[in-house]
Amino acid sequence: MSFLAKLEIDGEEMNVLEFQFTIGQDIDKSGKPSADPTGGRFRIVLESTKSTMLFDWMISNNQTKNGKVTFFRRDAISKMRELQFNDGYCIGYDEVFLAQSNTPMTVEIMVSAKEVLMNGSKFTRNWPLKF
Repeated sequence: MSFLAKLEIDGEEMNVLEFQFTIGQDIDKSGKPSADPTGGRFRIVLESTKSTMLFDWMISNNQTKNGKVTFFRRDAISKMRELQFNDGYCIGYDEVFLAQSNTPMTVEIMVSAKEVLMNGSKFTRNWPLKF
């Protein structure tokens, strides 16, 4: 079981508090997949830092980034799993501060990526070429 996760983008490393990634497929009446998998979007809640890199990424409608989320095991901080993404857009940004809570100030981002690799397995979305 993982107990620690880090997000790395542009050489900046951030503490991951929550992570959610979903891929799905449409099915026919019998329950058999009837289309290619869809997804490639994920939600990450991070401990806030002084950097504005994520905010700057969000307010740009054409800036993409590559990054990775590394999940570590409880034993000696060895790597359990790694999710890499390429050509990711930040499509959602939410920053939260709660003065009456023990929870740190957080930033929640939603990323839509063209390519996602999980421990070497690749999921690619068929996006048109950039001009």
